[in-house]
Amino acid sequence: MIRVVKTRTRGMSGTEKFFFLGAVTLAALVMSQAPQDSTILASSTAVTLPDNAPADNEVRPAPTILTIAPSNTGYLDHLTACPGLSTAHATDVGPDLQVVDFKPFVLAAGTVRLASAPVGGGCFSSAFGLRNGRLHKGVDYYSDSPVPVFAAAAGRVRSRSYRSDYGNMIVIDHGDGVYTRYAHLESFARPDVGDLVSPGDLLGIMGNTAGYTIPRHLHYEVLTGTWKPRLGSFALTPVDVMALPAAED
Repeated sequence: MIRVVKTRTRGMSGTEKFFFLGAVTLAALVMSQAPQDSTILASSTAVTLPDNAPADNEVRPAPTILTIAPSNTGYLDHLTACPGLSTAHATDVGPDLQVVDFKPFVLAAGTVRLASAPVGGGCFSSAFGLRNGRLHKGVDYYSDSPVPVFAAAAGRVRSRSYRSDYGNMIVIDHGDGVYTRYAHLESFARPDVGDLVSPGDLLGIMGNTAGYTIPRHLHYEVLTGTWKPRLGSFALTPVDVMALPAAED
């Protein structure tokens, strides 16, 4: 059995309600159009962070630990777009919803080999780029059922905490000024702050722990720059993982 962190809620402004009502409506529309036997049903959205956001450890309750690891391990080697989804700034999608020229592994900063889709299943639901006038700083992967989330490359865990905007999140330092963030995890696996991880190590389970009425998804960011004590990962520059060059096998 997997124990999970309870979803937290908070009050929304009129603008927030507008954005998230749109996301929920889109998800409902996609689900109604998807084939009944499909395991990939809907799209999702993710929360963008204000420019003046505080450090990673704003709130850090005792995390829920994944007690039994799922059997499904491994990155996606091909990528499917969520049915009915139109994503700005996204790569081309074929008639079969397969993302054209998908690169399972990319090279960040010319040295760090990263998995582009470090999840055990799901579909591509939101791209990097401007959305509703704000920068969406990562890419999103949706699954209608819980799937594992993996470390995209070897590195050291720099942050593992809860935030009201990112939910349960983990940030990994891969060296050479390259970091990855994994947000909205339903539950954490064992790696904690300071621990070393290997490519494909289990980090947690895809979820929705930011307290918003949006579907289960992983918000995945690639970040570059210098880690600063007060701002932590929020001092870093987000990079579009889909725009990075392919890594050689």
